Amino acid sequence: MPGMLRAFVAVEMPGPVRKALEEIQSGLKQLKIHARWVRPENIHLTLKFLGNIPAGHVPSIGDVLRVVAQAHVRFSLSVAGVGVFPDIRRPKVIWVGLTGRPDSLTPLQQDLDGRLAALGFPREEKPFRGHLTIGRFRAEGFPGPVAAAVKHYAAATFGTAAVEEMVLLQSDLRPEGPLYTPLVREKLKDSCNT
Repeated sequence: MPGMLRAFVAVEMPGPVRKALEEIQSGLKQLKIHARWVRPENIHLTLKFLGNIPAGHVPSIGDVLRVVAQAHVRFSLSVAGVGVFPDIRRPKVIWVGLTGRPDSLTPLQQDLDGRLAALGFPREEKPFRGHLTIGRFRAEGFPGPVAAAVKHYAAATFGTAAVEEMVLLQSDLRPEGPLYTPLVREKLKDSCNT
């Protein structure tokens, strides 16, 4: 469809966190976890998946990002632990957790979700669970090795991620993996600029 693009709103991860996540992926491979691994440069925190949108909607989505960013203060999250969706018996996605400031992350996501709903994007039905997807299983993963890996990394910490800006990303799906192109960037406000 001409003029359509696949897009989502995310927080990109800093270089040191991406490096740590690459090391986790290597460790999981050594534990015989066979997944389709997300390239470290593509790992991000998704705040809102928009799907296929008309390119002409980018400016109004950018306006929403600006309003939301001006209403929220920058914060940091700890990157820690490994888990799976939907559950350990039927793992389909393997992720790394984010902890430390749910009182900042959840309101940011809910504000974004609510303001985008006014543009016609459906609100999220499930409660928001901030995470970083690091791999997907082509079929359901084998529960035994995956459970052992999750247990192995349950208490591990992998650094700190600063949540300083939101990015509207275009996603071009390719055989070698998606290519993400930033369309709009909006910085959250400094804590001293209240």
